[in-house]
Amino acid sequence: MKKVALFLVSLFFYTECRLYCQPKSYSFDSLQLAAEYDRLSDPQFNQGRELVSLLKIKRADRVLDIGCGTGRLAAYVAGITGKEGKVIGIDPSPFRIAIARRREKSNLLFKVAGTEELSLFEDNSFDVVYLNSVFHWIGDRAQAMVEIYRVLKPGGKLGIAMGAKHQDSLLVSILRRSAQSVLGYIPKEFALNEYQREADEALELSRESGFKIQEIKTRHYVDLFRSGEECIRFYEASSGGSLLREFPDFQRKKILSQIEERLERLKTAKGIEIPHNILFLIDEKPK
Repeated sequence: MKKVALFLVSLFFYTECRLYCQPKSYSFDSLQLAAEYDRLSDPQFNQGRELVSLLKIKRADRVLDIGCGTGRLAAYVAGITGKEGKVIGIDPSPFRIAIARRREKSNLLFKVAGTEELSLFEDNSFDVVYLNSVFHWIGDRAQAMVEIYRVLKPGGKLGIAMGAKHQDSLLVSILRRSAQSVLGYIPKEFALNEYQREADEALELSRESGFKIQEIKTRHYVDLFRSGEECIRFYEASSGGSLLREFPDFQRKKILSQIEERLERLKTAKGIEIPHNILFLIDEKPK
């Protein structure tokens, strides 16, 4: 129950959307979900562009995008590096990579792989590595950070965009009320601030891995959805179809229905506004 609860608490901060399963487990994912994510992923793409700006990626750079999804941000970065550079995107979902490969060109390549497969890359082979809304997906984060440090060139940069320590409580409140209306109680684990711990962990692991922290920045975003249904579809696609799958199907459907109903009550002429805070962390491997 604890894993279920932690998953639910963090669910509606898309930067914290997690499966609580093994990285290679995509039993609910599909090409249709991947395509829907590609269509609805503007929120993550927009924050990713800010991360890229902070990293100051330049022409001829070699860049690794870990957890690239359908490759939108990697394709954007390939436009910055030009033909002289190289961008490689990796993601453990074969469905996301199938769509990403439609964007491939001479300086842009995609592979089905996770952080466990970073041994594919040689030491000191990238100028920049970034993780955009990916850190929370990683199982062994300490080992991943060690491997990222290894594949970066001296003076190379690591960029991480993730949920900040302090978040708006609106959607957590909706989740708690929706779950209570179906389950009859709120599990005590719902109060745990998992994304706060992860933000602290990213900073701690950066230092332990040998990185020099260059910049820490928090920015407030407001994502806009046309309906409660569209909002839920986005999170469903973002989670590879694993949204609330640890509940029996009849409970899952009821909870989702309650969430959608409560989201609809927030709707204005502009749509449904979802506020959240993003932490940007820029590390450098010492020269």
